Amino acid sequence: MRLCILKPNENVYSETFIVRQIQLLKPVLVLHEGWYPTVDRRTGRSFLPSPFHFLFFRGTFRNLFPRLYHMFYTRQLKKYLIKNQIDLVLANYGPMGVRVTDACRAASIPFVVHFHGFDAHHYATLGKFSPEYPRMFAQAAAIIAVSGEMKAALLKLGANEKKVWHNPCAVDTEMFSPVNPETNPPIFVFVGRFTAKKDPSLLIRSFGKVLEEVPEARLVLVGDGALMEQAQTLAKQLKVADAVQFAGAKTHAEVAAVLQNARAFVQHSLTATDGDKEGTPNTILEASSKALPVISTLHAGIKEAVIHGKTGYLVEEGDWERMSTYMIRVAKDPALARQLGEAGREHMLIHYSLERQRDTFYQIFESISDDI
Repeated sequence: MRLCILKPNENVYSETFIVRQIQLLKPVLVLHEGWYPTVDRRTGRSFLPSPFHFLFFRGTFRNLFPRLYHMFYTRQLKKYLIKNQIDLVLANYGPMGVRVTDACRAASIPFVVHFHGFDAHHYATLGKFSPEYPRMFAQAAAIIAVSGEMKAALLKLGANEKKVWHNPCAVDTEMFSPVNPETNPPIFVFVGRFTAKKDPSLLIRSFGKVLEEVPEARLVLVGDGALMEQAQTLAKQLKVADAVQFAGAKTHAEVAAVLQNARAFVQHSLTATDGDKEGTPNTILEASSKALPVISTLHAGIKEAVIHGKTGYLVEEGDWERMSTYMIRVAKDPALARQLGEAGREHMLIHYSLERQRDTFYQIFESISDDI
């Protein structure tokens, strides 16, 4: 099967799940560039004809005449998919699915829409695109959700239950090989963007309580984002800045190295005021794969990835004080950290392996082929 994968961004460190998707499925064609992808990864150039292969021209056209551009884009994408003899299109994110529905239908090529999080929950995104979701749902051959909660949200938005597949995110269990947290100092690690749905301020407040009882504890925050400065200011206000390291964005391999020295992974995910939510954070899967206990929240796919009391601990969104209680427990009981981490590693191997995710993708694709 000649597969084309569509994605909005070429290089975004937080979208490792799409990088892994491409590595697993080995598509013959990858296109990127916003919700109207035109840039072929093989050439680094837009497939649109001159002068629209220049970003300035296609960007101006798109902004000034959106409906006309959609018609133009649809015609050109149809031609490019047919030229490359594409059998199936996998569109990442709901808005992408909306934008390419007409081209795929015109080319008589089945397409699958992969939802990841905000595209099923974020109020502004839904306000703009959800009116077009029902038509996309009707035309799509399949819809993929990464968690049971996301699947329920998509059904409420109008998706046909027979088309919606649950395919959780996956983790490279070889790259993120197990460590023994029992032998590590009480270092807590967070990895992710500094955004409202991963509220770093609540995590720092939790750590402030931990430090009162475990003075040798440390918190390492890996990542960057809009709330970085606010988080740094709060750490100073709470007088914990000397025990908090803001490590900045890191590569996959660098993240694995940071986790190597941790006692536990912590993340306080919650529904942001604008409705934005997680899908299933890959960083939590990676930490569990490293055999680290995970302390997080009862939020989105985290509720499936972490088994409370067995592989880690989960608290209600916003309950940073309860989170600090569990952090203290793990800090003071290294053997408990090892026990939770080992169970987490086993959970990843059984339910979140790359092989399992790949096999589900192929099962979805085969079901589409059978229906054609």
